[in-house]
Amino acid sequence: IAAIDAYRKVRPVDGVKDKKALFLSERKQRISKATVQHLVKKYIVSAGLDPRKYSTHKLRHTAATLMYKYGHVDIRALQELLGHESISTTEIYTHLDTQQLKNAVESNPLSNFKASD
Repeated sequence: IAAIDAYRKVRPVDGVKDKKALFLSERKQRISKATVQHLVKKYIVSAGLDPRKYSTHKLRHTAATLMYKYGHVDIRALQELLGHESISTTEIYTHLDTQQLKNAVESNPLSNFKASD
């Protein structure tokens, strides 16, 4: 957040039409998705990584999964953040691992009850 705040202080504001845009082109317009994809691919390659394995979509998927898993972000909030119409699309991002399932079962108040013979 601090880096974004610092960037906003030095970013041009005169002539910018879209005041909500974070990153601007040389023409002071919101950069396109294609530009973002190109830049990400460029830096993936320069980092020595395989661009077939890493992409903007996979980064988005990973970010959403991590927000859900470690950020305790509600699935509906994640749906809104990602702009998904259907909750089923968002559910793809919410992989449950074995430990999460175990924790869910153990946190259930009924998990301490034993079946009687």
